[in-house]
Amino acid sequence: MLQNYLKIALRNLWRNKLYSTLNIGGLATGLAAALLIFLFVSHEFSYDQFHQKADRIYRILSVTKYGEQTVQTTAMNAKLGEMLKQSNPEIEDFVRINKMDNPTFKSSSHPDIKFKEEKLAFADPAFFNIFSFKTLEGNFKTALKNPFSLVISEKVAKKYFSNENPIGKTLLLEGKKPFIVTGVFAQMPSNSTFQFEIITSIATYPKLDEERQHIWEKAGSFETFVLLNQQASVAKVEKSIAKVGKLTGFFDETSTYSLEQFDKIHNGSSFSDHQNTKFAYIFSGVAILILLLALFNYMSLTTARATIRAKEVGVRKVVGAERLGLVKQFYIEAFVYCFFSFVLAFLLLELFRQPFYDILGLQVDTAFMKSPLFMGIIAMIFILSILLSGSYTSLFLSKFSPIQVLKGKFSSQQNGAVIRKGFLIFQFSVSVVLIICTIVVQKQLDFMRNMDLGLTKDQVLVIPIEESPASKITALKNEFNQIAGIKGVSSISTPLYKGMNMWFTNSIISKKEVSLFAISADENFFKTVDLKWKKPPIDNKNLDSKIYLNEIAAEQLELGKNPVGKSVFLGSKPSIVGGIMKDFHFTGVKSKIEPLMISVSVPKATETLYGSIYLRLDSKVDVQAKVAQVQQLYEKYPTEKPFEFYFLDEAFQKTFSDEIRMSKMFFSFTSIAILIACLGLFGLITFLAEQKDKEIGIRKVLGASVNNIVFLLSKDFLGLVFLANFIAIPLAWWAMQKWLQDFVFRISLTWEVFLLASITSIVLAFVTVSYQAIKSAVANPIKSLRNE
Repeated sequence: MLQNYLKIALRNLWRNKLYSTLNIGGLATGLAAALLIFLFVSHEFSYDQFHQKADRIYRILSVTKYGEQTVQTTAMNAKLGEMLKQSNPEIEDFVRINKMDNPTFKSSSHPDIKFKEEKLAFADPAFFNIFSFKTLEGNFKTALKNPFSLVISEKVAKKYFSNENPIGKTLLLEGKKPFIVTGVFAQMPSNSTFQFEIITSIATYPKLDEERQHIWEKAGSFETFVLLNQQASVAKVEKSIAKVGKLTGFFDETSTYSLEQFDKIHNGSSFSDHQNTKFAYIFSGVAILILLLALFNYMSLTTARATIRAKEVGVRKVVGAERLGLVKQFYIEAFVYCFFSFVLAFLLLELFRQPFYDILGLQVDTAFMKSPLFMGIIAMIFILSILLSGSYTSLFLSKFSPIQVLKGKFSSQQNGAVIRKGFLIFQFSVSVVLIICTIVVQKQLDFMRNMDLGLTKDQVLVIPIEESPASKITALKNEFNQIAGIKGVSSISTPLYKGMNMWFTNSIISKKEVSLFAISADENFFKTVDLKWKKPPIDNKNLDSKIYLNEIAAEQLELGKNPVGKSVFLGSKPSIVGGIMKDFHFTGVKSKIEPLMISVSVPKATETLYGSIYLRLDSKVDVQAKVAQVQQLYEKYPTEKPFEFYFLDEAFQKTFSDEIRMSKMFFSFTSIAILIACLGLFGLITFLAEQKDKEIGIRKVLGASVNNIVFLLSKDFLGLVFLANFIAIPLAWWAMQKWLQDFVFRISLTWEVFLLASITSIVLAFVTVSYQAIKSAVANPIKSLRNE
């Protein structure tokens, strides 16, 4: 019997090629889109779940209130972890982690093998005991015990040592400090919060330089993770943090301390950004809607063709077929369609997987696609697809009365028409909502890109520099100044849009706590990025040894109407206010402008500087040629740091990278939703034209024009699309209003957005319907009437 059902299903699939193509093509497109999204979503929610002790690993974090500013940090004193473990038997182990950005390593035996790495991590020996990363070579119980020991990833080992055994080999940090390789670990999974390639012992940190020695002894700069014996111990350990912290000698007693579960960090349990979770939930909803669109397409086209199958069902019932047998048959047909759709969907998935990753800036391990989590999602979608796609058709067709059908009293126009209309309204409602969302997201992006930032970001070349003597940096800047086409040269300690340091002080009158974002720059910085003055310096040619505040900082510090020349205490020393800048966006445009201080000083020749050099290029220069000229000059000076650069406008754009990828995803999946909806509409209009074939022939013989016939076939469908717009517009308005609330600077929703989305959906529906309607209207009526 099963074999017979399969033969019937395959025969029907082959006999109705157009409808089979529409069904399988639409369903496969929807499935491929849904699988891509669920691949991303499942990957997001699987972060750090592979650690065997994930539910018992916690990170210490603190929240401190400074005036109107709430500061959250995970930077703890180096002594805290050890002291907490000693005073809490509930803590089995701990690990401190610190990072150095963009270190340069080279092989001691092959000095020409030199690479700039993204990060160097410092960690306790317990790192590989607490976290479940796969180790390949070396004794990892002692690999991170001694200063200047180093464990490296498999990829790094290959990069520096090719096929040689790296254990015992030496790598030089910045060409000077030797590190001994003591272990090799496998690449960390793509769903790991940590993405370290090189890890050294925490004991190395204070031995690198005097600054880090000071941080080790008297400051807080270490992420501290604790491994508890059980989850129930969290409350007790949390209460002890502040008490134990006082004993370290350098601890902020005004802060609130808590433990954050490690495997919840990526998806924003508390301290972390909730953007990952929000993004995953939004597109989970999009995936479900697209999948439903595709399934409803199948159900709609199948029920529309019920008349053709009705006589088959009637005959089967007359010769003894039971309803259950018919239900099985139609479910097997649904299985066949879903099977071929899934095969095509997997081909599409493989074809578009890498472009999808590129849009998201994402990398997913191939192994994750074979993980039980993702395979389970695939199996669940396959089963649900069969159940949903086969449900209505099997129940609808199997309940036909054989007597009514065989007498010719059954009409598909009266059976299932309401359901088909509902499906069509749903499909176009979803499409219109997605069109509106795509337009709004893009308009908000354009608004942020084109905002007046209060500075010049275009044509500003940024060159990160390694820690070097001030004399070398000054000489390099002087040479850059001699290059034709460079309008300005300056240096800055913390580049704009890349994070900021902070200072804390008190206002002059009310003594209210004020937090200041802080930058150190040279006297040319203001001119290089074209900052404007609210209260200009008294002597524009002598900006040295002063601080410069923005308007908000001057207001919160209560400096009055004439702030220039007044003193502000930063720590124990007073600093003279040299001028007040007009407010400008220095962290991006997603949040309000905060108080800012720029300190200017001329360093001593032997003083060490770091940060970036800004070069303002003339708008008429050949940028590529100018960058090459800058690189040639940069490489004249001995350095361990390879030349690299970026443009300031690129750094600014990265501050809203989440919104950029959301825009790209909305555009991609809106296109897919529209395609699926139009495929379904095309199938329905084609079927309607077949059903009305003789009616159209008679009307044409009686004098009906092509326009009359097109209107006859199109009016009902276009009316449903209009209704879909009325449903979609309020829903989209509500959703986009909620989304825009997260932006301090945002667009207003205007009627043009909704009108554009409506016109787009109506035009697409009209084009889809018109093609088949016109084709039927211009057909020769003799062909349709010859059998009467």
